[in-house]
Amino acid sequence: VETWNILQNSIYETAVYKFTSNVPGKKIAIVGGIHGDEVAGWKAALQLKERRNFTGEVLIIPQANILACKREERYPGYGEAVNGIKYKDLNRNFPGNPNVDINKNPTERISNAITETVTDFDADIIIDLHESRRSVTDPKPLLGDLLIYGNVKSSIFCEEITYEFNKNYKLPGEVSFGTDQDAPGGAFNQYFGEKFPKKVVFTVETNRQLPEARRIEQQSQLLSIFFETIWSE
Repeated sequence: VETWNILQNSIYETAVYKFTSNVPGKKIAIVGGIHGDEVAGWKAALQLKERRNFTGEVLIIPQANILACKREERYPGYGEAVNGIKYKDLNRNFPGNPNVDINKNPTERISNAITETVTDFDADIIIDLHESRRSVTDPKPLLGDLLIYGNVKSSIFCEEITYEFNKNYKLPGEVSFGTDQDAPGGAFNQYFGEKFPKKVVFTVETNRQLPEARRIEQQSQLLSIFFETIWSE
């Protein structure tokens, strides 16, 4: 395992893990913690870095927005200034800007550091792990219980993963996972899906109405389906 930090010597410094197997395979990048209050995504990513049976190459950034993860907020301050800095929603600011002062506009620099790291890795498949406050089936629907695909090429992967999850892992009373293509402008999914139409890009969105332990389990199960059945093909 190769480990390094991006955004070094700042409060936004966060770890990157790269696994290189001697078994040939695809290259996959997984990012968690773009929104710090979506804890199941980044906790599942932290668990994933302990896995040792990867093939090919796997890049993991478990806590991309480290300060938000530490505060368990969507982004630091959530619209209110923190220590004189007003942060913005990281998942509306991709690909970011490397030429701004990190002390004045850290959101742009964080998103750019993530963008450059994932782009330089040149993954075949790019996944980010999120959560939503409500299910897509709620009377006031949001994005929970969905895999969101970033481009047409990615849609079949999402359909296969959700089919296997709903068949073998969904618990009684839970909402079946579905698929959608609904990433907002500036989102990690939207940027990479459009920038790389020949790559597979998708987002996991668990439903925060469920208990945290079950949401982490769902994230891990969806990724396991991907690794063990879809990705190995």
